[in-house]
Amino acid sequence: MPVRPIDVIVPIYKNAELVRACVDSLLLHLPEIAAHKPRLLLINDSPGDEAVEALLQAYLDGGAALAVQHNEKNLGFVRTVNLGLARAQAQGHDVLLVNSDTQTFPGTLAELLKAAHADPQIGFACPRSNNASICSLPHFFGGTLPTPAQAHARWAELSRTMPALHFAPTAVGFYLFIAHGVLANHGGLREDFGLGYEEENDLVMRAGKVGTRAVIANHAFAYHAGSASFSLTDLDLGAHKQSNLQKLTGFHPEFLPLVRRYEASAAFRAERLMTGLLKDADGRLKLVFDLTGMGQHHNGTNEQAVAVLRSMARRQRDRIRLAGMATAESFRFHGLDRIEGLQRVEPGAPGLHGVAVRMSQPFDLHHINVLEAMAPINLFAMLDTIAEDCGPLAVDGGFIELWDHTATHANGLFFISQFSERTFCNRHPAAFKLPRWQSLLPTQLASYAKVGSPAQSSHVLVLGNHFPHKGSDTAARTLAAALPTINVVVLGTDTLQVGNLTSFRSGLLEPEHIERLFNEASVVVLPSHEEGFGFGFMHTLAAGRPLVARRIPATEEIMATLDNPQGVFLFEDNSSLVAACKQALQAGSSRVEDSRGKSWDDWSDGLAAFCIALAARDDVFERLTARIAAGDLLRRARRGDSLREQPAGAPAAPASDMQATLSDAKSTDLPTLLTMEGRRFVEHAYATLLLRPADESGLRTYVDEIGAGAHKVDILEALAHSTEGRARDVKLAGLEEALAERRRQRRPLLKRMFGG
Repeated sequence: MPVRPIDVIVPIYKNAELVRACVDSLLLHLPEIAAHKPRLLLINDSPGDEAVEALLQAYLDGGAALAVQHNEKNLGFVRTVNLGLARAQAQGHDVLLVNSDTQTFPGTLAELLKAAHADPQIGFACPRSNNASICSLPHFFGGTLPTPAQAHARWAELSRTMPALHFAPTAVGFYLFIAHGVLANHGGLREDFGLGYEEENDLVMRAGKVGTRAVIANHAFAYHAGSASFSLTDLDLGAHKQSNLQKLTGFHPEFLPLVRRYEASAAFRAERLMTGLLKDADGRLKLVFDLTGMGQHHNGTNEQAVAVLRSMARRQRDRIRLAGMATAESFRFHGLDRIEGLQRVEPGAPGLHGVAVRMSQPFDLHHINVLEAMAPINLFAMLDTIAEDCGPLAVDGGFIELWDHTATHANGLFFISQFSERTFCNRHPAAFKLPRWQSLLPTQLASYAKVGSPAQSSHVLVLGNHFPHKGSDTAARTLAAALPTINVVVLGTDTLQVGNLTSFRSGLLEPEHIERLFNEASVVVLPSHEEGFGFGFMHTLAAGRPLVARRIPATEEIMATLDNPQGVFLFEDNSSLVAACKQALQAGSSRVEDSRGKSWDDWSDGLAAFCIALAARDDVFERLTARIAAGDLLRRARRGDSLREQPAGAPAAPASDMQATLSDAKSTDLPTLLTMEGRRFVEHAYATLLLRPADESGLRTYVDEIGAGAHKVDILEALAHSTEGRARDVKLAGLEEALAERRRQRRPLLKRMFGG
């Protein structure tokens, strides 16, 4: 198809200095499209404005390659533009309509026309801008108008990974390509739109009824001051806009539905999120950690998160603006409010972040949704696959499709050991194609807080919980039977004492009680069959306790970084446990050389570098759009499953189940609570005793405990007597009596172990 000439039409109304910037930039860059024989036409609609007339005459006197047309009287924007459109239509030219408050940059014209000619049905094309409705990129950034150079730099940073164009429901008239075929078939702008606004949408809608399309050229940028001409009139701009919008929707009822559909698209939502990749005022990447799952309790995952945040805030402050999304209570509970350089952001609050990190696997669709809404770069830690591999934990396997989604659509994954990386990728092969970072957690002993000075040894301590893969109950019974003169204490399934075996239900002891058990242990036994790492392993070594641990990949990885171990005994299987424990009892202490181990600083530096590298990749927008689209399908599928699970005739679920739970909590009495099962019980227990929704890690832990046979009163006790529960001090009728009965069953055992 032959190249058609193009008329570049600039309607002018006052603002001589803006006009000068607009025309100078056009003249500078028109050679980019010389093949289209561009003709620059300036139409002056401000007769009598001496500054504008002098400027235009100076262009003519200087021999500039342009034509000037003067209106004898002010005609208004729409009628002035139509003069130029009629001239182009008559001569068979395409048109580029350019507002006089714009500026053109290198590549603007060439990329715009390249997009305009990418498809035979394209009749309209406009570039990106700082201020152009759906064409704006970024969509929003601060509250001050950027300079043209700042606006261009922001667009360049965000657009570099975007495709050349997006098909859009309409175009924006500030800098608009209009194909000759549009003018030939549909004429110019409707003049009943008065001084302007919505007239270009009307033309796009008219042409769109027969299949003519509009596109946004992502790789073209024009600066737009915005409404400069209207500010010089007495027009009530707000009322005028509303009137013209009503007129437009009367002509074209499809306009607003098409725009709303476009704004709901994955691409448009991705554009909005891309704003987070812009550096802050100090040139730093904006990184946020999702800490909503931490809750107000201690475990290895929370210990890791706190250590990483403390190190990263100290060491990366020149490269990263660090934030953590958590409730104020959890932030204080874990001492995060005392970390200089770490900002807290409220859960659910909108924020502009570049990279969002979750320090644990997603077990709920909510975890996927939270990260997706926070930042264009999503990064997940996949700590282990135990929940997928151990039968009782995998029965409700809804999380597995979430892991498939993460393995396919996350920007990157990180792992705390070679074992955790290998097992996850084997089960979710899409992860082999993702950027991954793997680094064993620190094995320098100084990275782990030591307990107090060793007290007089009184027992062998078996660490674990009620889950079978921890192996703690089996190991404890084996040791108690083989060593009848030695007290064996286990954190396991229930609270009881049989002979020389004392068992405590995991999760019911206060941290100081657990520390005391650890401090008075002569040997610490770690019988777990599966671990992604081994915090108990490292804490035992840091405290110098003799250590007995099952030989599993995680422990072998740790030992491979340590030299000259003493007092550390690995056993192969249950049959060799007793012999290893007898050796440990003779050792008295443990000792290793850890000069080859990494520190938390080493580990957090590696994670920071990985995050920065992900933000610089060329596939950011492509992955983001695909992730949003896949997430939409996942959410629809989950909603469909939920509806199918409802019995026939059941009422629709409330808009927010948790809001309903919280509103019901004040009327939930103990007998009613105890009739509830599983997740419903845990959610209502949190709402009743803590007056808040359950955090995801606590919810999952307690649901799993109920599935493993935990007594509901024990769970209510753990919540009521937690730090947060004591602060809330909720009085639930009948709870104290139920707790007293449970304590009567445990009191002799606690008194024997801890006194009092």
